[in-house]
Amino acid sequence: MNAPAFYAGVDGGGTKTEIVIVDSAGVERARHRLATSNQSVVGSDQAIATLRQCVQEAAKTAGACLPLEHAWFGLAGFDRPEDQSRMAPALTDLVRTVTMSNDGELVLTALPESIGVAIIAGTGSIAVGRDASGVSARAGGWGHIFGDEGSGYDLGRRALEAVARMHDGRGPSTSLMASVLEHWRLDSAPRLIARVYGDRASKGDIAALSDIVVQSAADGDSIANTLLTDAAEALAVTGLAVARRLSFGDDVPLALAGGLLASVPSLQETVIRHFTVSHPVSTVVVVTDPALSAARAAVTRRGVVTNG
Repeated sequence: MNAPAFYAGVDGGGTKTEIVIVDSAGVERARHRLATSNQSVVGSDQAIATLRQCVQEAAKTAGACLPLEHAWFGLAGFDRPEDQSRMAPALTDLVRTVTMSNDGELVLTALPESIGVAIIAGTGSIAVGRDASGVSARAGGWGHIFGDEGSGYDLGRRALEAVARMHDGRGPSTSLMASVLEHWRLDSAPRLIARVYGDRASKGDIAALSDIVVQSAADGDSIANTLLTDAAEALAVTGLAVARRLSFGDDVPLALAGGLLASVPSLQETVIRHFTVSHPVSTVVVVTDPALSAARAAVTRRGVVTNG
């Protein structure tokens, strides 16, 4: 008797890697989470090791025999043709058929026929899209040094900037000062220098400050509100850059995702408002579980990219 088939979706974001395994009916059978598998952060060897560990541990939980039938890996920092040739062969003993893409592509699987524009803001930010003719486009995703506008990292960095300006008298007073210092258990703003540079704060450390910005905005802090509004506008601009390069007719299906964007309704509302000023939207889907969407897509789209 043949063993039952299992399928997986892997969401490899900027701060975590999450895998969901489903059976042939799309029912979730296991879920597992590890640290980031972004090769631009940890290197390709560590990224591969993390992906392999994710698959192996989730398969054990699901009672699935390896190799799995098909897995869709959506990975942050996965943008070049050579990424596929380097990483896919390292997974051939664990998965018969592999689809690999940027993590933004996973979000499109939540839209009917994967047609529309997806705006993602977590640690980083990116927008991707595909129209009915199969043409695809992307914008953003340039990384935290010269991109990722509207992301968690960008909000966190701008919060630190606001604190520094307030301390120096170069900017207005903001509750972000007290909140950031309390978050990092510091007694004065100058100690931020050692915390950020001396301790080499990670992208995740900086991005985590976005939660403080969101809360401060909800509490009425005007600087935090401005930061959040600016982030929403930047994300909408990124999404519109994708929409303008594709053909959607009168309106466009829109998906919103990422640890920041999917969890903050006020940010979602502002993004949609800015987006619809320039382009009508037919539907909006907030994607809170891209790994599950990708796993179910792996069931229905078998053989998209084969290991060989």
